[in-house]
Amino acid sequence: MAKTLLEEMGERLKKARINRKMTQMEVYRLTQINPDTLTLYESAQAEPELVTLSKFADTYQVSLDWIITGFEFNSKSRLFAAEREVRRLQKVIDEQSSIIKTIQKVVNSCEEYNTPPKQNWGS
Repeated sequence: MAKTLLEEMGERLKKARINRKMTQMEVYRLTQINPDTLTLYESAQAEPELVTLSKFADTYQVSLDWIITGFEFNSKSRLFAAEREVRRLQKVIDEQSSIIKTIQKVVNSCEEYNTPPKQNWGS
């Protein structure tokens, strides 16, 4: 028989706790979630509220997405978006640097033509 979503989530909660090498009492000390209640969550006999799931995510250092679904939705898409933004900003910086260099060349050439000729005052 296929597992329910609650059973799968309970397994992930237990797996995350074990991966962090934490006992149920250690989780209790950090979250104030009773060990008996934690057992109910891990065995899919009770469904935790969202606030409780958020405490687990923080304590176990996993995403809420992973606890609920088993997948990391935002981490890769956020990374991709951040990398894309860095590339966009680098292009802007490169374009602005090019514009600044062009302006500096124009200013320098104007200064050369606007310099008054040297005069010999003592002759």
